[in-house]
Amino acid sequence: MRIEFYTKPGCALCDVASELLDDAQDEWGFVRTDCNILRHEAWFDRYRYRVPVVVIDGTEALELRFDAAALRAALARAAHKESS
Repeated sequence: MRIEFYTKPGCALCDVASELLDDAQDEWGFVRTDCNILRHEAWFDRYRYRVPVVVIDGTEALELRFDAAALRAALARAAHKESS
């Protein structure tokens, strides 16, 4: 499973989301790529009002404020798609 985590510096929600991803990474074994939206104009245009955004295997799964239960549910949905 591959995670793209769209974020930006100084974003408190991003910090919380990053910690949730850190906590889940060992259990779920995903590969995570952090994407600073300030580094690419297209990312900024797409995500500037929505960060943090979690994209799982190419599908936008979570954005803005979410908790560990929502992250687990999104990861479980993605895992189920992989096994189908």
